[in-house]
Amino acid sequence: MRDLKRIIVSGEGGQGIQVISKILATAAYMSGKKMLYVPNYGVEQRGGASLGFVQISNEEIGFPKFQNVDILVILAARAIPRVREYITKDTLIVHDETLVSKESLKDIPNQKISVPALKIAEEKMTGKVMNMIVLGFLADIVGGISIDSLKEAVNERLEGKYKANPELKHFNERALEIGMAGMKEALV
Repeated sequence: MRDLKRIIVSGEGGQGIQVISKILATAAYMSGKKMLYVPNYGVEQRGGASLGFVQISNEEIGFPKFQNVDILVILAARAIPRVREYITKDTLIVHDETLVSKESLKDIPNQKISVPALKIAEEKMTGKVMNMIVLGFLADIVGGISIDSLKEAVNERLEGKYKANPELKHFNERALEIGMAGMKEALV
């Protein structure tokens, strides 16, 4: 099994797609991994599809671009057309069924994991931390990324937001823990 993980996080502007991608790469680096993060900017700031490309490995990473994705996170149905070209028969697809229905993915025969991140975030904390649940779950799937590195990377990245809303730090950390540990049943 190859060590390199190629990941695309996709969704809409405003969902924190670039935040998830950058924090995942930063936490991997803090955990002793090699990483690359390439953001995809454009009209996503106005609600269009947004993509974050991440590679994580124990070895040097040769090239920043890739055509085949190992793990594809889809958090908005409008992102599906943008990511189809990267899907292979071995691509694992992670989605939130509240945001991306099974129906919208029915013609993609890959293994899929539906993570109820939005539902859990709204019921237990605030919907704003849905992306942190997804991030924790994604870090767990990738493996080799410590929860401490993940929390440190999140807290560094979002320090400014915590000044305006101190409660958000606790919610983000709890959401990461739920994603890393509490989503095991989603694999069934």
